[in-house]
Parts: sequence; structure tokens; C-alpha cells
Amino acid sequence: METVSLISDLKDESGGTIGRLEVSLRFSYLMQDITRLGWWQSDLACLVDKSGRYLAHTEAWMKGRNYLGETHDALEMKILKAIGEKAFGTALGSGHPPDMVGGFYRISQAPWIVILFAPGEEILAPIVRFRNYFALAGIVCIAVIVLLIRFVGGRMVASIRGISHAAEQVAASNYGKPLPIKSSDELGQLAESFNTMVEGLKERDFISNTFGRYVDEEIAKALLNRPEAARLGGEKREVAILISDLQDFTPMSETLSPEETIKIINRYFSRMIEIVRDHGGIIVDFFGDALLVFFDPLDGPVEPVVLKAVECALAMQNEMDSFNTWNRQEGLPELQMRIGVNSGEVVVGNIGSESLAKYGIVGSPVNLTHRIQTVAKAAEVVISESAHRYAEGKFAAERLTDVKLKGVKERENLYVVKSHRN
Repeated sequence: METVSLISDLKDESGGTIGRLEVSLRFSYLMQDITRLGWWQSDLACLVDKSGRYLAHTEAWMKGRNYLGETHDALEMKILKAIGEKAFGTALGSGHPPDMVGGFYRISQAPWIVILFAPGEEILAPIVRFRNYFALAGIVCIAVIVLLIRFVGGRMVASIRGISHAAEQVAASNYGKPLPIKSSDELGQLAESFNTMVEGLKERDFISNTFGRYVDEEIAKALLNRPEAARLGGEKREVAILISDLQDFTPMSETLSPEETIKIINRYFSRMIEIVRDHGGIIVDFFGDALLVFFDPLDGPVEPVVLKAVECALAMQNEMDSFNTWNRQEGLPELQMRIGVNSGEVVVGNIGSESLAKYGIVGSPVNLTHRIQTVAKAAEVVISESAHRYAEGKFAAERLTDVKLKGVKERENLYVVKSHRN
């Protein structure tokens, strides 16, 4: 079949046939544009009508074939079914990739359908190559991702292990060196936060070990900036000293149960410690029911801290009223406190050994303050001559002349402070 013909009847206005127009075309002319597509040049092309009857074909071996699908070929049967439903499309033969691929297109200006057949390997070769390249690229990407995961994951695990080990050391009070900051990502921020936490713990422990738990945080930080706070020894300077003691508490405690004794002394100290902290005092030690406190001027004048010491003593005595109210409600005996306040030059600094040291004061003014406290009566605040020089005119006080203190050669003039002077 080398030519195809398109025949049309010519009719007049009444519908009668007046002639016939027949157009004959060589099949090669119809297929010339299609055969330029390259891979179709050596493969089968057919022209069929709507019923599937062969009109022309490109292969000699197709001679004698009349209808599409007459050999019951699966691919031809698929195309025969499809051309009745669609204007164009494709169909695949069996296999992966398919052995043959067929495509069809219905010519809009004629009742013909062009069908092309080609081996699946040739048609799908670009797709197969793309699939292979894609698979290879996928394998490479997966390998790179695995390597990155191992690298990043290993780095993360190593960093987390380092932080975990450091945390175990901190739990054992061994702070060690700060963790190295190797990056600015979340792990780096975590290590930096851990170092900041450890520095805070070190400072807290240093404050607790050096100054005890009863020093105001701001005062402790100010003391940390001084060289004598971080090493054994100290320096001489004038400070204010306060010693308080509960009158007749020892014989009274013998009449109480151990639970009642601990209950009453703990509540007493908790109230007094809070007042001392509020006035900027540094608690050096507890002696049974006695309390040793000093007020450090640091590099400033001593007068303001002496006034603070006297104000603190008065506040402590005022607090005893509410403390005794609680005692009465609990069925416990009332207590009375004596306080002595003094000022003088002492050695201020870390006292003790390399393994155990505490920030405190040493000097004869401490002993003198204790003697002054023993002179005070219940609910009294007694201050020395040296402290009175700074407090004179600011507090109402009663002078005690020529007092003989135990262990002190010279007689002392002392003052019982009543209240602030209006």
C-alpha cells in the first residue's frame, strides 16, 4: 500500500450527485514529517481507518494484513480499543521495559488514524538512563547523608558525653576546667550555659565556704573583689562588732526536751540571722546560743557601719517581743537577750588552713565586745566608748561610768542604748 485515497461526492442544491472528487496521496508523503523524528525511521508506521482496517503501512511484511488486531497481538488489541475511545494516546507491550510501544493519532481532517510502533528499549532509553542516573545519584546522596550523620552525630555524641562527664564531676564537687566552646550552634550554646552554671556553683560554694550561708549576696560579691577574701590571712582595719547572747538559756534548756530546745533555738536564730543580713552584717560564728557578727566598712569610713551595728542590735531586741509571743503560744518559756557592740581595729580575712578556712575577724576588740555583752542586762544593748563616739547624738543612751570588765585592766565607760534619738 503505497497510496491512500480520499473520495468525496459532489452534490447540487437538490442533493443529487453531480460528480466525485478523489484525492490520492502517497503514504510516504503523509509520513515524511513523522519519519524525520529519528528513531521512527527504521520502525513500523501504519495508517488505519476508524474500524481498524489497514490503509497503508511502511513494512513489506505487513502485506496481506487487513485489520489491526487480527493476529490477536496484545499490543494491537490495546491500540484498537484505545482508538475507539481517544483521539491520541500510547500503549505498552509486555515486559519491563516493554518489548514494543505503540502510539496513535487521529487526523482531524480525514477519517484516518496514524499508528507508530517502536521497540520499548529505544523509546524508553532516555527514561531508563535517567532512572539509572537518578538511582546512582540517590545512592551517592544517601552515602553522603550517612557520612554526615555519622560525622555530626559522632560530634554531638562526643560533646554530650563530655558534658555528661563534666556534670558527673560537678556532682562530686570537682568543677575542673571549663568545657571548650568549639562551635556557635546549639551544642556550643549548651557548653557555654554549662560553663556559666559551673561558674555560678563555684562562686556559690566559695561564698558558702568562705562567708557561710548567712551573708547577704551583694556584700559577699563586694568581699570577693578584695584580695584577702580569696587567700589565707588578711589585713588590719577598724570594724564594728556585735555579740548577742541569750540570758540563762543553758540552765533553761535543761528543763526542756531536746526537741523543744532545738525548736526554740532554731526559730530564734532564723529571726536574728534575717535581721543581721538586712543590716549588712557578716556572721562569723555561733557559740551555743551566742552570735558573733561584724560590720565591715571595706574601704570606707567606719562610722556608717557602727551606726548599722547599733541599729541592728535595737532591731534584734525589738524582734524578741514577737518571738516571745510565739513562745507563749507554743507553751515555751520566754527568752531575754543581751547584746554588746564595739568598734576597733582587727585582722579581717580568711582564718584557718588551706583545707578549711572562713572569712572572719581576729583581735582583742572581739574579746572586749564579749565582755561588754556580759555587762548588759536582759533586753539591753550596751556599746563601748569607741562605738559611742560615732553614735553619739544619734541614739538615746545612758552612760555607765567606770565599769570593770573581767580580764581588762583599764576601767571602761559603757553606754546602754535605749532607742534612736528623735
